[in-house]
Amino acid sequence: MKALLLTPLLATALITRCRAPDGCTPVSTRCADNVAEICNADGNWQVLADCDAVSEHSNAAFTCTYFNEEGVAGHTCLPTTVDAGTDTPTVDAGAVYSGTADTGAEEGGVL
Repeated sequence: MKALLLTPLLATALITRCRAPDGCTPVSTRCADNVAEICNADGNWQVLADCDAVSEHSNAAFTCTYFNEEGVAGHTCLPTTVDAGTDTPTVDAGAVYSGTADTGAEEGGVL
């Protein structure tokens, strides 16, 4: 009985593990639409933070963008504000969404 329950889990794990790598450099980051992604050790992109979900949970607008300040760099969700004079959204780099920035990466690069 336990074997029957574990078989689908093992099959899913093997299929996920056996997929061809995306070819990214581990620990590099990027924005895919409004989602911050990080390259895992297997060379595949995985979600780091969904900025639309962050916006919903925080009741504030967040956008995926590149961040580089004081040795912390990478793509992450940052709050956006609208410039009242131009109606143009801008990123507020002073307020980082906690837990989404990786450290040391250059844009499109690695730590």
